[in-house]
Amino acid sequence: MSYFNPEQRKRKSILPLLILGSLCVSILYYAFAANQKTVPVLPENAVRPHLVHWLEENPNAWPAQDPIFNPAAVRKIYQRTDYRLLWFDNYSLSDSANDLLRQLTAASSGNPSSMVDYRYHLGYFDRTLRDTPQRLQMAAVLDVLLTDAFVSYAQDTQLDRIRPKSRPHRGITPVFREDQGFRMVALPRPPQQASNEPSGRKYFRGYDRARIIGSSPHSHPYSQDYSTDDERNPSNAANSARSFNRMRHNTHRDRSESGPGASGSDSRIYYNQNRNNRGRDNRMRNSAAIASPVNSEGRYFEENTPYGSDAYALRNQLQKLRNLSTSGRWRPIPPGPAMTMGARHPHVGRLRDLLSLYGDYQAYYRYRGADHNRFDRSLHQAVARFQKRHGLKPDGIVGRTTRKRLNLSPAARAKIVEMNIRRREALPSSLGERFIQVNIPAYRLQYVENGQVKLAMNVVVGKKKHATPEITTRVSKVIFNPTWTVPRSILVNEILPKARKNPTGMENMGYRVVSGSGEYLPLTSGNLSAAGAGSYLMRQMGGEENVLGRIKFEIPNKHDVYLHDTRARTLFSLTDRGYSHGCIRLEKPRHLAEALLRPQGSWDQWRIGQLTTGEETTEVDLTRLVNIYITYWTAWVDGQGNLNFRPDIYAKDGLTDNQF
Repeated sequence: MSYFNPEQRKRKSILPLLILGSLCVSILYYAFAANQKTVPVLPENAVRPHLVHWLEENPNAWPAQDPIFNPAAVRKIYQRTDYRLLWFDNYSLSDSANDLLRQLTAASSGNPSSMVDYRYHLGYFDRTLRDTPQRLQMAAVLDVLLTDAFVSYAQDTQLDRIRPKSRPHRGITPVFREDQGFRMVALPRPPQQASNEPSGRKYFRGYDRARIIGSSPHSHPYSQDYSTDDERNPSNAANSARSFNRMRHNTHRDRSESGPGASGSDSRIYYNQNRNNRGRDNRMRNSAAIASPVNSEGRYFEENTPYGSDAYALRNQLQKLRNLSTSGRWRPIPPGPAMTMGARHPHVGRLRDLLSLYGDYQAYYRYRGADHNRFDRSLHQAVARFQKRHGLKPDGIVGRTTRKRLNLSPAARAKIVEMNIRRREALPSSLGERFIQVNIPAYRLQYVENGQVKLAMNVVVGKKKHATPEITTRVSKVIFNPTWTVPRSILVNEILPKARKNPTGMENMGYRVVSGSGEYLPLTSGNLSAAGAGSYLMRQMGGEENVLGRIKFEIPNKHDVYLHDTRARTLFSLTDRGYSHGCIRLEKPRHLAEALLRPQGSWDQWRIGQLTTGEETTEVDLTRLVNIYITYWTAWVDGQGNLNFRPDIYAKDGLTDNQF
C-alpha cells in the first residue's frame, strides 16, 4: 500500500500586493491632479460647422434667446477669419474679451435706455458667463454674441447713436501755466491697484457685471473717460464753456489784485477788469458751485407735465376692468422660464395677448410677418411699458416679479381701484393751486402748480414696522442745517449703546446731551445715564454728519413726521425704498427748497448752497403755506391717462396677490 503525503502549503507575504496597490493609487492620483491643472484644448476648426450653419445656411436655427442685431457685419467678420473663434483662448475668455465686457458694461451703465443692454447682450452674458459647462456649441454662441456686441458698440460710438449728453467728456482740463497761460491738459491716469479678481479665463467664469457697475470710477482701465461731473449732471455740460471763461477771468482778477509784485505772466489780460457787480456775483456763484459739487443737484428746471390723478378717471378704468373680468378673455401666463427679447416659446404668444388686453401692446406695433410666439422688439417695448406702470425696473424681461404682476386678475385689480377711489374721494376735489403729494407705495414725491407737475423725485419712506402715516397738512418752514432731537425709542435702542461704546466718535458726529435748561453737555457716563432715564434729551448738531442732511421741511402733525435730506444717497436707486423710521427722505431737497421759496424773493441754488455749508442753522418761514398730502395710493391714473399700480407695501388693501 502506498501513501500520498501532500506538501504543506507555505504562507505567502502580502507585502508585494501592498506595494503594487500603493503604486497604482499614486499613479492615478498624479494623473488626476495633472488633468485638473490641464486646460482643455479647443480644436482650431471645431466650431466652423456651427458658425457656417447659423450664419450662412440656416439663420433661423440660431439657438440663443438673444438675436444677432448685426447679422451682415458679423457674417462678414467670420468669413474673413475662416469661421474661427475670436474671443476665446481654448475654452476660456481671452483678455480682449474681458476688456470688451468691461467697456460695454461701463458704456451701458450710464445710459438710461434698457435697449443698450440688449444691443450689447449684457443680460445674456450675466446669465451665461458663470459656471457654464465646457461645451463647444456654447463657446460658439458666446463668441458670436461678443462679436455682435462689439459691432453695436462701434456703431454707437462712431455714429453717435448714444446721445452726446449721456457720453462723458474726455479726461482733459484747463490748467494755467506760468509760461504758456491756459492749456487743455490731459489728466494723468490714477495708479491702478493690484487686483486679485479672476480674469475670466477659468472656463467662462470671472465676469461680474455687478461689481463693474458698482465700482468706483477708476476701477477699470477706461475710467479716465468716465470721471467728469458733466455726465452726472447734464446741465453742467451746457455751461462748461462759460464756466471755463469765468474761471480764466477770476484767475486773472485774483492775480491782478495781488499787488505790484506780481510777475509778468500774472498780469496777462484775458478780459476787461471793469466788470459790474452783477457779473461778479454770477462768477462767484459759478465758482461756488464748482468748488462744492458733493451736495449739488444741478440747476433746477421745471418739468411741466400734466398731473392727473382724479377720481373720475379711476371710475372709467374701473368699468374697463369689470368688463374685462366678465368677458372671459383674460388668461394668466403659466409658470415657466424667464422671457426676454429673442425667445421663442408658446408662453410668448400668451404674453402678447395679455398685454394687448391691458393696452400696453397694440396691433400696429407688430412687425409685418412676425412670429406670434417670438419675443420681438415691439413686445419688449410693451413689457417695458407695463413694468413702468407698475413701478418695476423697465428692462423688458419677464421674470418672476413681472410675471406675478401680469397674472394679477382683472377682478383683483378692480377691487384695488375701488379702494383707491375711496381714498381719492377722502381728499378735497381740488387739491389747491400749489401742493405737494407724496405717494407712499410709489416712493414718489410731486410738486404741482396749477395742475402741472413742476418737480418730481424719488423718496424713501418708512419700513413696515415704522409705517409712514397718511397726513394732510402744510409746509410751514424750511430749515437749513437742521438739528435732530433723537426720539425716545431710537435713543434707547440705537444711539445710547453706540454712545456708551464710543463717546468720542459720537461727539465728533455732533451728538450732545441737552439738559433741562437747554445747555449742551458732553457724552459722559453720568449724562448718558440721565438721558437714558428721560431726564435729559440727546441732540445732533447741524452739519455734514447730521442724519437729516442739510435741509428739513417742517410739516406740523401729531406723528412728528417731516421731509428731510439724507446722507444715504444710494437708497434712491433701489426699486423698493422702505428704509426710514417714518419720515420721508428726499432725493432732491435743494430743488424742492428752491421751488417753495421762489415766490419769496431771489432764491436759487447758489443761495441755498451758501446756507447749507458750515454748521449754522437757519430757519425760513413760508409766507405762502403749501398744502402737502401724504397719500397711500396703490392705483391711480396719471396725467397721460395711464392706469398705474403699486404693491400694497403696508398690507392695507387686504389682497395677498398685491403684496410682496
